[in-house]
Amino acid sequence: MARHLALSIGGVVAAASVVAMLVNPGTAAPESMRPVSGGTSISLKDGVNSFALAPSAADMQRVASYWSPERLKQASIYEPSTKPSPTAKTSTSALEVGSALSTRPTITTTTATATSGVRGSAKDPSVPPMVGKVFFKLGDKEYWCSASAVHSPYKNLVATAGHCGFSLQQDKPVEDWIFIPSYHDGKADAGIYVGHTLYMHEDFAGQGDFDRDYAFVTVHRGFTWQPYTAGGKVQYRSVDAGLLEDKVGAFLFASNKPTGRGAFAFGYPAGAQPDGSRPYSGQTVKMCYGVTEKRFAVAPTWQVEHGVRLPGCAFTSGASGGPWVIGYNSAKRTGYLNGITSLTWNLNGGGRVDAISSPYFNTLTQRVYQRATRQSTS
Repeated sequence: MARHLALSIGGVVAAASVVAMLVNPGTAAPESMRPVSGGTSISLKDGVNSFALAPSAADMQRVASYWSPERLKQASIYEPSTKPSPTAKTSTSALEVGSALSTRPTITTTTATATSGVRGSAKDPSVPPMVGKVFFKLGDKEYWCSASAVHSPYKNLVATAGHCGFSLQQDKPVEDWIFIPSYHDGKADAGIYVGHTLYMHEDFAGQGDFDRDYAFVTVHRGFTWQPYTAGGKVQYRSVDAGLLEDKVGAFLFASNKPTGRGAFAFGYPAGAQPDGSRPYSGQTVKMCYGVTEKRFAVAPTWQVEHGVRLPGCAFTSGASGGPWVIGYNSAKRTGYLNGITSLTWNLNGGGRVDAISSPYFNTLTQRVYQRATRQSTS
């Protein structure tokens, strides 16, 4: 039985000296779908929780002002943690989990992304423009994960990992959440999109169940920073970038698909391999290709019992939330979102990660997605 918890965001959004108001701030959602201000959770029917991130125009402005180009450069890769136990200390690193599993496969901390090439294929498809990074604040530090735009009627929806939107250790949503599609080498040419409302399954926030480690976030209209000089100092003004899906397109959503089919995984890996090597910079999208398989082992600490793995992907921290895409069309640079990178695995016990896993996108996932598609933000 899923547990219903009321959680709230307690942090204060910092401000930076940035000029100009954003163009066309998002309008309020219909009353039936409007989140409670301050990040309080609304438990909707069918096991869906929603958390307000920046629902008002004022909230949006504060978050946008916080993310100056300098702060984007300061952000670090984010690695997930498990939910604290009231009776025992919970491990927060995959290496500790791996030790606890002893002879079972070692789980290395989170977020994955792709290899530099396409595994099992000589074809190298173009990078989908709807893949990007999410940035957020937790405590006094800035972090990032991977994510992608997914289709919705309001053209405003992002898919990522649940742990890239909600902190299990602190029992609250992260702060100052934004999405930058087509991110590369520190550039945000396609715009910056401030998160409006976070949607996830109640079992992730309430129980820390990584079988539900997915989230869908509605976003406001985007903006780009335009530099100018005033008083001998470089300042920035915001310029409207429009709706997310109009700008970069979006993957379609798919659920309840069988395993044993080819899938591309995209993301921004950056962390070290178990052997200490760092093959990725996290500055450009990487990808890998594989055939999806059923979960090979359970991971009790993470409450992982079901799911899908993609073998052969040597992904490291930085790409949690990156999309798994089936039916990928390299000419149109789109396809069907059917998973997100949640955890990485070291199956052979060697010095490199050799598989990634995603929660299985089933009817429960579809319910969360459908709730999120009803949220208008502009």
